[in-house]
Amino acid sequence: MFTSRKRVLIALAVIGLVAPVGLSTPAQAETFVFASGPLTNLDPAGATINGGFTKFPTKAGMYIQQCIEPVGAARPATCDDANQLWVSTTGEQGSISSTGPIAMKVSGSIIGRGVTVDCTKTQCGLFFRLDRTAGADTSEDKFLPISFRAGVAAPVLAADEITVTLNGTPLVRNVPSNLAYRADAKIVASAKSGLAITFRSLTPDCSYVDGTLIALKGAGQCALAYSTAGNATVAAASGNFPFILTPGTQKIGAMPKSLKVGVTRSLPMSSNFGEVIEYKSSSKSCSIKGNVLKATKRGTCAVEFHAAEKAGMWQMNHGSAKIAIR
Repeated sequence: MFTSRKRVLIALAVIGLVAPVGLSTPAQAETFVFASGPLTNLDPAGATINGGFTKFPTKAGMYIQQCIEPVGAARPATCDDANQLWVSTTGEQGSISSTGPIAMKVSGSIIGRGVTVDCTKTQCGLFFRLDRTAGADTSEDKFLPISFRAGVAAPVLAADEITVTLNGTPLVRNVPSNLAYRADAKIVASAKSGLAITFRSLTPDCSYVDGTLIALKGAGQCALAYSTAGNATVAAASGNFPFILTPGTQKIGAMPKSLKVGVTRSLPMSSNFGEVIEYKSSSKSCSIKGNVLKATKRGTCAVEFHAAEKAGMWQMNHGSAKIAIR
């Protein structure tokens, strides 16, 4: 099967892709090569461009979307909101493997950001860019023009408008947000159409259950995918929100503010992540053994505490507390 696909790709036109980067950075050659089938005289009622990558970036995956031609070094102002392919080297859930066939659906009309574009009159094409793991990196940006033959485009429904917040803060599709290990992360979503929105985690490093997104690691990345079914008036909507995972905040629990002379108090033995807490004090007003604090004389008891970090999971917690002995 691989041999047959290779023959097909060799027979197709191999397109060298070059794209500018930021305004202050000189243009540089991209690192990928995409081979495809016909890019001209396409059916405006709907067509599929078949192809594949013969060379793929090593730094990140890629998004492919039908867009209008960009102006200069800027990214396209309007792209098909309802149709985007995600290609990765690992073939992770929700993506297409970079070593397999790529089938990109295109149409003579697209809707993006509430604007309808007739691609039989406006130059449209496939736009390639690095995925969410390198969203600000424009070094692989490339516009590949396509054209359509005369005809009537299939009716295009407006894409549903989806609003999603994380703990009250709006999320932006394809733009990474930080998510700490085991932090409270409440997802609230609504669709302009009123349709139900389905969510699922695209990676095992995060879980999503009943409106709560949980990071299961304190390093790496994960993504939350959403989708709606669409109806007679709006097109189905889909996309994902990427997250950069960060170490969790380790907490040790409440410390007493004061103690009476002669009283002992057990301090928290472990942090919220189960890490053993170490205590020490050089104060003459108290003594501490293990996690048991004893008030010995009037004054101020200064207690130092320490909970070790765990790489890729949570941060170290080191601090002190002052307790009044009366």
